[in-house]
Amino acid sequence: MAGEQQPAATPEVRVRRILFPTDFSPGAETAARWAEVMHRTFGAELVVLHVLDLSLAGLAGLSTQVAMMPAVDELVERVRAEAAEEMARLQARFPQAQTVLREGSTRPTILQVAEEVGADLIVMGTHGRTGLARVLLGSVAEYVVRHSRIPVLTIREVETE
Repeated sequence: MAGEQQPAATPEVRVRRILFPTDFSPGAETAARWAEVMHRTFGAELVVLHVLDLSLAGLAGLSTQVAMMPAVDELVERVRAEAAEEMARLQARFPQAQTVLREGSTRPTILQVAEEVGADLIVMGTHGRTGLARVLLGSVAEYVVRHSRIPVLTIREVETE
């Protein structure tokens, strides 16, 4: 009939590249399983990201007079080496995946990498913190959900009893 509105066309959903940011926690492991399922379901490329936030170590590095500087430098190098080892394990687990290891502030870096790699979906874990822990530690997942231009699938850590 004349004057009837046609339903809007449903946009096609295409997921070609999935970004999976990880902090190597149990919650991230749960999200890894979901990222793997989404990767297979959509036949999408998988990009695994870990962000090393060394901001506290960076602040300590401003003072070269501090007697503990060698210990701080040693700690930073150890953290970098452990992150590289964890990323190598994930690369072995997901041989087709691209792995990205960055240093910086976690929240904006996740969004920056999502844009750089052209991700269509972010799959990430959330710790489900509440109360004071959330106020003090913040929520990386919440920040990403609020600021991302692409869909974000958050996976809550499976609690064991």
